[in-house]
Amino acid sequence: MGGAVDVPGSGVSDENTTAEWNIYCDPHAARLVFESGAPITLVPLDATNDVPVTVEFMQKLEASQTTPEAQFVYKALSGNMGSIESGGYYFWDPLAAAVMVDESLVTLTPREVTVVDTPGADNGRTKPVGNGPEIRVATAPDGAAFEQLFIEGLNR
Repeated sequence: MGGAVDVPGSGVSDENTTAEWNIYCDPHAARLVFESGAPITLVPLDATNDVPVTVEFMQKLEASQTTPEAQFVYKALSGNMGSIESGGYYFWDPLAAAVMVDESLVTLTPREVTVVDTPGADNGRTKPVGNGPEIRVATAPDGAAFEQLFIEGLNR
């Protein structure tokens, strides 16, 4: 999980609105990974912004806590109910992990993307380019299928 390809970043600072936190933390390392030739599936904010943790999801999870893992996740998420109720909490890392299990949860599109690793307002930005390394970028998640897979996984 990292980056924001065609959407605004996570607002890592007042001057930098294009980067997402995970890439911003070490943009040079991220650029090296992107350019390494290794196969990369990026689950950026472009996808995670469409999968918020909702009050309805919390109600489903509360009703289906059959394992200690599900109970733990419910309790951990419950500590963020203010953000959840205001629509500001998302399945960032869980969606990325779920995509590694089931790629059909998202649309994967080959894109040429680089990481800006120079000081300035775009430092850490994942930028589409016409001559960069090709990676697979996730978009258009199936939120209902993800939520079902997530709850089932917690209760196995």
